[in-house]
Amino acid sequence: MVGEALFYAVLLGTALGFVFDFFRLPRLILNDKFFFDFLFWIISAIAVFCYYLIFNSGAIRMLNLFFIIIGFLFYTFTLGYVTKSIEIRLSKKIKIQLKNVTKSFKKVLHSIYNIYYNIAVRMKKSFGRKNKGDGYEKGNDEEK
Repeated sequence: MVGEALFYAVLLGTALGFVFDFFRLPRLILNDKFFFDFLFWIISAIAVFCYYLIFNSGAIRMLNLFFIIIGFLFYTFTLGYVTKSIEIRLSKKIKIQLKNVTKSFKKVLHSIYNIYYNIAVRMKKSFGRKNKGDGYEKGNDEEK
């Protein structure tokens, strides 16, 4: 029973390493480390809590926690090390594409703004004109 629990602890650590690796790409693309780290820690806390409930009836044992950390480090220094360089290159390409998309989107928004602005200016000019002889100034007929 203890061997099975330790095996699943290593497996859980490896799974948490995979989850951490899964959140690495959005962290690199969006430069928002706090949100994705916070999300990872919530997921890992729930997973470790469920593990302790299943295998130890909720009792926290340092040996199990040690094996979870070993599983995490095993994934990080093997497959995580390989995927990190791939994710860095991929995130650079995605950032360039996102930059191009945002430039195009800004151009579209700017053209829509220009159309709106021109319509608003013309409407102000047409409604804001004073008619000659409207009471604010002398009309052409009154000067003669």
